[in-house]
Amino acid sequence: MKKNILIYFLLYTAFLMAQNTNVSSAEAIELFEKYEKKSEYFNDKRKLDSTELYLEKLDKLLPKINDSSYNYRADLIRGSVLTRKTKSDEAMKILLKAAEFFKLQEDYSNYYRARFKIGICYYYASRRDKAQKLMMEVYKNKQYVGEDMSTRALANYGAVDVENGMHPRNDSLLNNAIGIFEKTIKINKKNQNYTRVASNFSLLAESYNQLAERETALQYLDSAIYYARKDKNLGQKGFALIKKAHILTENKQYDKAEKMLNEAIKTYDMAADNPSLLYAYLEKKILYTSKKDYKAASLMGDSIFDLAVVSYDKRFADGISEMEVKYKTADKERQILEQRTEIAEKGLKLQERQYQFYGALALALLFCVLGYLFYNQQKLKNRQLVKENKLKVALKEIETQNKLQEQRLRISRDLHDNIGAQLSFIISSIDNLKYASKDSSDAFKDKLSYISEFTMSTIDQLRDTIWAMNKDEISLTDLQSRTLAFIEKAKVAKQHIKFKFNNEVETTIQFTAIEGMHLFRVIQEAINNSLKYANANTVTIHFSEVSDQLVIHIKDDGIGFEKEAVQLGNGLYNMQKRMDEINAHIDINSTPSEGTEIIVKYHV
Repeated sequence: MKKNILIYFLLYTAFLMAQNTNVSSAEAIELFEKYEKKSEYFNDKRKLDSTELYLEKLDKLLPKINDSSYNYRADLIRGSVLTRKTKSDEAMKILLKAAEFFKLQEDYSNYYRARFKIGICYYYASRRDKAQKLMMEVYKNKQYVGEDMSTRALANYGAVDVENGMHPRNDSLLNNAIGIFEKTIKINKKNQNYTRVASNFSLLAESYNQLAERETALQYLDSAIYYARKDKNLGQKGFALIKKAHILTENKQYDKAEKMLNEAIKTYDMAADNPSLLYAYLEKKILYTSKKDYKAASLMGDSIFDLAVVSYDKRFADGISEMEVKYKTADKERQILEQRTEIAEKGLKLQERQYQFYGALALALLFCVLGYLFYNQQKLKNRQLVKENKLKVALKEIETQNKLQEQRLRISRDLHDNIGAQLSFIISSIDNLKYASKDSSDAFKDKLSYISEFTMSTIDQLRDTIWAMNKDEISLTDLQSRTLAFIEKAKVAKQHIKFKFNNEVETTIQFTAIEGMHLFRVIQEAINNSLKYANANTVTIHFSEVSDQLVIHIKDDGIGFEKEAVQLGNGLYNMQKRMDEINAHIDINSTPSEGTEIIVKYHV
């Protein structure tokens, strides 16, 4: 019986495909609309196989439709699929080109639909600030995208608020996110969109968890799991299970937490969702470590490493040289298009003179009228040709800019996914060695601890570098937030030292990524010197604005040193060099027994 049903289904599918090859243009458009909705539905469900099946059907219909806008509509789905596969560079190229096309066509419905998908792509590439900005842009233009997509954009905006409200904790952002999710849950329940109800409940639970209201968070996670199962959404179900397991681990309910994680791993394994599966593995290692089952934690660390290696994109090695060749090719094509435009203009001017000459010889009104009409026709063609060539040149320039942006995203992502994962693996391996060599000498254990601390420091520096690379500009607020986060870490390491942080700057100041990074490194080095060498009781960091200069003042009450009698070390020399590179000024003043002060002056 089952065999007969399968044969019937295959024959019916073949019949439908045969029908598609003989459809008219109007029928093709009708089928396109149907398949487009199906593909978006399966994409939301994270069922990539089904999404790609309907995308293939859309591609087969395109030759029957004499309208390029449908090609770009198919590209919107193609970009979403590539984003889900973590191929952010390819996805971004396709989506940016589609958005530019719809903007030129003044098709704002599909334009903001493309902007929404670009925001999702930025989120997957860890560009949270750009993703949040695009989500608010889509939400404010909800008259073009409708209630469903505008609600999704608002929820995504809230999700970034939750992330930004975690480290350091920001109750204002978390409470704002709670208000957003309560609103989106109400709308999605009304529309019976249970997948998004589940997602919103998970994020609402995380907001309460960050506010240390764990029981409330667990209740909302149960709601998320219920709605995910109701809508048969594997991705949302697994996400809620992992979040619940994390809270149960913190509550020391290890057996319940492990049960949740096993179910989540099984769910993501069925969905072939490697990034989410890696997330589940990491949470399970945390569980085993909390239980002090270090052997199981070590084995889980090996599984994490194997999965990370499988997921690593090996195309990065040749990416830079390939991009350089493409950029040069794009530039040559732009020059050729400009030359063709110039030749076309000269040719049309020559034709114009010829028509005027023959019209004057004929001295006939009829020929004059015909010549005049023909002249206008050629002028219209000329304008159209110039317009088309300008559009091509503009698209080429946009494509070149997009490729540069894609390369930057790729480098940032690979630094995080490859080097960051390998450093984390080193720390995990050292922890395992510590456990395995518990009977070894103290000198050996101290050496392992030193290597572990050095690797952790390297990871922090890598995160700082990725933070700078992921921003086109760094605001003074970003710099101060990063400084405060560093101070919080320093407080844990040196609990006897009192830190004072003051800010008297009221204006908004923006730095380039390089300027912001150099200023942060100098502040970081100055604080480190106070911690390591000064024997200080108090360290003060003060931001002020004098005339057109930003002044950063770092001062301690330590032992100080005689500046004339001490040669500048690598740290102080590097501080001076960094400030020279961004045309800033640094003063290093120290008095024995009174302390040291470092003053940075940056022209704004």
